[in-house]
Amino acid sequence: MLRKLRPSFSSFLIGLTAALTIGPAVVVPAYAQTTGGAIVGVVSDVQSGVLPGVTLTARNAETGVVRATVSEADGRYRMAGLPPGRYDVKAELGGFSVVDLKDITLTIGLEVTHNITMQLQGVQESLTVTGQAPVVEATRTDVSGVISQQQIESLPLATRQPVALALLMPGTSQDAVRPRKFNANLGAGAFTNAGAFLIDGLWNKEPCTGEPRQDFPQNAIREFKVNLSNATAEYGWTASGVVSIATKSGTNLISGEAFEYFRDKSLNTMNRFEQAAHDTKGSPKPNYRRNQFGASIGGPIVKDKVHFFGAVERTKEDKFVTVSTGKSQFYSLLEGSFPEPEYSNTYFGKTDWQINSNQSVFVRFAGQQQDYTCDSCGGSAAYNSDGGINQPRRSVAAAHTWVISSRALNEVRGQYSFYGYYPHPVSDTTVFDFADYPAQRLKQFVPTFAFPSATYGWPAGLYVLQWAKEVRDDLSITTGAHTWKFGGGVRSMPSQDDVPPNNGAWTFGTDQVFDGTPATQALLRNPILFTATGPNTSIRRDLPNVYTEVYVQDEWKPVSNLTVNLGLRYDYQAKVLNTTLNASDTSIFPTFGTARDLSAFYDFKNRGDKNNFGPRVGFAWDTRNNGRTVVRGAFGVYYNPIWATLMRGEQTNFRQAAINISNPSYPDPYGGRDPLAFASTAPQNISIVDNGLQNSRAVASTVGISQGITSLMAIHADVVYNDMEGVPLLTNINPRANGTTGNRPNPTFARIDELKNLGYNKYKALLLRLEKRQDKNFQFLVSYTLAKGDGNIPFTGNSGRVTDSQNRGLDTGPSANDRRHVLVASGAYLLPGDVQIGAVWTLRTTMPFNAVAGADLNGDGVVSDFVPGTTRAMGNRDNATLLTAVNAYRATLGLAPFPASQLDSNDYNAVDMRVNKSFALGSHRKIDLIAQVFNVFGRDNLAASGGAGGQNGVPPGWTLNVRSDVFGRINQAYNRQQAELAVRVGW
Repeated sequence: MLRKLRPSFSSFLIGLTAALTIGPAVVVPAYAQTTGGAIVGVVSDVQSGVLPGVTLTARNAETGVVRATVSEADGRYRMAGLPPGRYDVKAELGGFSVVDLKDITLTIGLEVTHNITMQLQGVQESLTVTGQAPVVEATRTDVSGVISQQQIESLPLATRQPVALALLMPGTSQDAVRPRKFNANLGAGAFTNAGAFLIDGLWNKEPCTGEPRQDFPQNAIREFKVNLSNATAEYGWTASGVVSIATKSGTNLISGEAFEYFRDKSLNTMNRFEQAAHDTKGSPKPNYRRNQFGASIGGPIVKDKVHFFGAVERTKEDKFVTVSTGKSQFYSLLEGSFPEPEYSNTYFGKTDWQINSNQSVFVRFAGQQQDYTCDSCGGSAAYNSDGGINQPRRSVAAAHTWVISSRALNEVRGQYSFYGYYPHPVSDTTVFDFADYPAQRLKQFVPTFAFPSATYGWPAGLYVLQWAKEVRDDLSITTGAHTWKFGGGVRSMPSQDDVPPNNGAWTFGTDQVFDGTPATQALLRNPILFTATGPNTSIRRDLPNVYTEVYVQDEWKPVSNLTVNLGLRYDYQAKVLNTTLNASDTSIFPTFGTARDLSAFYDFKNRGDKNNFGPRVGFAWDTRNNGRTVVRGAFGVYYNPIWATLMRGEQTNFRQAAINISNPSYPDPYGGRDPLAFASTAPQNISIVDNGLQNSRAVASTVGISQGITSLMAIHADVVYNDMEGVPLLTNINPRANGTTGNRPNPTFARIDELKNLGYNKYKALLLRLEKRQDKNFQFLVSYTLAKGDGNIPFTGNSGRVTDSQNRGLDTGPSANDRRHVLVASGAYLLPGDVQIGAVWTLRTTMPFNAVAGADLNGDGVVSDFVPGTTRAMGNRDNATLLTAVNAYRATLGLAPFPASQLDSNDYNAVDMRVNKSFALGSHRKIDLIAQVFNVFGRDNLAASGGAGGQNGVPPGWTLNVRSDVFGRINQAYNRQQAELAVRVGW
């Protein structure tokens, strides 16, 4: 049966209502719940005497929304929780002249200080301050920056997903990010999914892998803040950085836009491998086309009170993937360019209501429907070596802001979301009902065939459904020189998955003629490994997951030019460690009470990491008390969630047989026996979780300085150190003695993979940033990163496994996504005639890679062992030692040695440009004609973002198997040149 639409919109509303109903009864959030800014200062008279009781009123120039407060006994005032925008502030006190401050610009999370001097009545004073936010933030203790609306609208952006502009900041990358997952590695260099992603202060990550849950239309994003390291105590569940996005709201002016961005093969230059196929085989230029179109509109429902904003966007891309193994004598029929169509529909709606000057609410709904053909095909991976994914995603959220008094502000927020994950093969995009296994679905699965130079097949695909309920609350209280914040949150994110049987995977030690047809399958010889799970059986798994957090934070100004931030938070993750299970439940643990009883491994009741206290301390010293030179430093302890996907194996043992056969017979690995009968007698691999497993922990420290050059230009320098430990890694605790042939300590089982806190990563970086805010027609930002990461984490995604459990030191080496140098320069210039030019230049040095032996050298049933004499990530870091060991190993196999020129690098050098010509039509109407060119100079950038060994569903890019003659080569490339034309109509 085909999949039905679910869940209904009404279920979202019911869930949200429940969340907001209980919200005020708990003390909740974390992670900088507020996306607003604050205007603070001291009111005094001309003799510097402080003035209490001054009425200060801030009015948003765009929406007319008003916020009022009164200065305290010491003259201090604070207006917090203000949405990003332009504000006019008026100060009034009987007997004194009114003071007006004009055009104060607040960006996300910004606190600006404006001290006010009032004169005796009779002198009307109006002060006009710059419309720009300060380029040096005198009270900021963390390492962060804001990507503004001006940058989003003026710089070239290939995806129209603004989070990609996070890469303008130092200490960021998108290495190892899965295609179409608009993720980013942030600051700490830990791993891909360690950062927090927030939309309007609410969580936007899914619980199984930690990737972003859904995308939003670009027109719905106002701006976002990128926190690179040492977030304050209100941020949690992040071992690295934070991206906090503020969405748009309607204004008092009805406005909107409609647009179309267009790409076509006539605007493209073939990449290196497409060109080679064209020149040698006469392959035609891929028939590429991309349409991205949408619209947005916003305005008042009740002027100065109620506003609406909505946006929709659709992307339809007929793209192609090129398979190029470098061994066409064996795989010529697998090679070529293949269609890889995909689409994504995003939509967004938001209503803001200013109840009165002290209370406001917003409600928003956002959704995305996406489908693409292949996650990681191309290069050495054949067209059907992976599947596509159909992903429906929806969320509804609401928030209430209440100015309780001139000293107190409370914000409560809630969210309900759904995420569906329905993988499918490239040849059949049909999606079925969850936990339904008709014959048509089972026919989608194709056995995997892995050779040294190529892979083929898609053996299975599990469906995943995720729901999330979130409620949080922040309370801010200002008392003299102290601003206290108290908060906490609860987030329930259960998931379910169905696991169909798969058709197994074959691994061969030599390249052989193969095209996927039964004829060539029949001719294959000498496999070295066969693996399969669940022959003829399917199961369903339920994975509950609850995050709870509380924090307290004090921003203290002991003197006017010193800010000290002190905080403590507590994080607790419940239920994720299978603590709701009972080891005697035979529906989940079918071998209970038998010779293969696993209950001795489990202590569910006592699992859980309950001591996750995270102290935070930071300071910002405005050395001359003029906002020009600020020295800052911070220290903090941070925790990362345990991703639910890591718990799946423990719920699978013996419910689905885990078969692993070395040197199997072919084509029948079972030797004529029934697969289930074979599995019932042969020792099986099992997966367990260390009962003492803890959340990974990072200790981060920074020290830096910001120096204003002009009022709109500054340079920032920060030194970052992040020491992360306790990353969950699988290790075999039942290894064979004496390598591949000895007995196991526990002969009842084969490999016993235990998830333990074995991984660590140490990251050191110098982050430099020179920025010039928009003024006199131009802006620019230049970022440079000098970084070094070392550790033993095989991947940078969710987890990984120890390569050799009896020699764990082999995994020690550079981080999998280590790039020593990164330079990103961006800028925009407005020419006469309303012509704007924007450009981004990106330069990144190469990542490392592994040298894999292509055989199971340690008898653990996994063909991932390093070449003897090498360690993890040695490629492109110590090539001389690597090649000496590789060539010695190849000599034992009768294979020729490799020269140093064999090893490719994935250094990246590209310039992207955008030209925009505006035509004014009057009454706020205009037409923009836009042209963008990506990789203007056509440099061949080889695609290998998966890094050392491939990770998180991203292939390494390099051929890692040294038995292949193309070891060390990268067989994929990014576009040489790609142009885009667009038209945008605004009103």
